[in-house]
Amino acid sequence: MPDSIKTTRISFVVAAALEFATAALLLFLFFAGAALIGFGTERAGLLGSALIGAAGIILAVVFAAFGVLDLLIAAGIAKGKVWARYAGVVVAVISLLAFPIGTILGGIALMGLLGRDAADWFGTPGTRRPVSQVPPAYP
Repeated sequence: MPDSIKTTRISFVVAAALEFATAALLLFLFFAGAALIGFGTERAGLLGSALIGAAGIILAVVFAAFGVLDLLIAAGIAKGKVWARYAGVVVAVISLLAFPIGTILGGIALMGLLGRDAADWFGTPGTRRPVSQVPPAYP
């Protein structure tokens, strides 16, 4: 595996770890807030408390889903799957909006997925690589 592809794969794994950490932090904040407000108190029935709690859970699920997606893309990149290149480009462009860490990781991913080594690693769509050039399977 070329170094630029390894770096791209690592950037997706790091992004996934950060997304899982963010999801865990949001869940912690939600449950800590719920414990401080109290489940059976009058304050727990306020609309703001319900909206903030629901938004925290929804955001945690979204971050966890993006983390799983990033791990799937990283696995596909390691195996040289063409779909992983396309999905990786889409996710990298989306992560460019997450300034500053997402911008850095997205830029690294785009450089690897659109670089010179990517065409050799992933091949071109519709063509089959000889068996000797198929990337090895990594666990």
